[in-house]
Amino acid sequence: MAITDTDTTNLSNTIPQIYSHLTADYRESNLIFTNFFDRRWESDRTDSADRVLIHGINSFQDETSTQANAMSSAAGTGGGGTVSFDEARLLSRISLVADTHIFQAFELEYEADLFSNIGLMEKMTKAAGYAIAHRIDDDAAGFVDNFSQSVGSLAVPLTDPDIRRAVQYLEDAFAPSENRFFVFSPAEQMNLFSVERYINRQYNDSIGNLSKNGKYPGFQATIYGMDWYMSQNVEGTNATGHDNGIWQKEALAALVVEEMRTAEHYEISTDTTRYAAHAIYGFIEIRDDHGVFMNGM
Repeated sequence: MAITDTDTTNLSNTIPQIYSHLTADYRESNLIFTNFFDRRWESDRTDSADRVLIHGINSFQDETSTQANAMSSAAGTGGGGTVSFDEARLLSRISLVADTHIFQAFELEYEADLFSNIGLMEKMTKAAGYAIAHRIDDDAAGFVDNFSQSVGSLAVPLTDPDIRRAVQYLEDAFAPSENRFFVFSPAEQMNLFSVERYINRQYNDSIGNLSKNGKYPGFQATIYGMDWYMSQNVEGTNATGHDNGIWQKEALAALVVEEMRTAEHYEISTDTTRYAAHAIYGFIEIRDDHGVFMNGM
């Protein structure tokens, strides 16, 4: 009797296709920029106002110095000091305006959601929220290259002297020592791996504390009194360089009116569920001398 193979005419129809409950979803970058903006001004906004007007008081440093010299001269000749009065000195008013409105919407067919084993609504709403957060972070990242103070060159690795010079800029501006940050790209991070000081500090900060001391995602180490962070959302490219930055929190301000408001409803005419997430916000530079544009990798 001859030996024959299995009849394969309809064999493919007998092999089931299995759709996994797991999905290979998008990856999320470290969205951290707005965490390092000053958001104290938001508490001053009331009712339906779309802005907060910020005043500033200037010092009498120059006038005081002049008067001190006059008094010193007079005292040297046995006379009395000269007293004069100057008008109060106010700085230019700054308008922090929530002038950007963004949203992400989608619709999901009832039948598609009903027969899917993936949980489409849950995953799509998460993706919509991430799209909003990413756009906000993008806009915030765009302020780093506005700082008038800068060090380094684009597409050229930053050096330890570059970083120390940036810290000196903050010291020269009397920037508070707390809430200072250094945010850099993955390319710059690879360069920093060659800096022994950075590697040693990163190792010390990570020992016995996998939570990174409660820092935000991307935290690397604390050096020169600053928290160092890596973000994949730093502006620029590997070919042309990135807009890394060092700043003290009061350099930049944020006014977020709606951070992540969502709405959902069933649309009978299309038999779909419609979902939208949106945000309303604004950013502004408050203290230019409290930040440094770190041209680099």
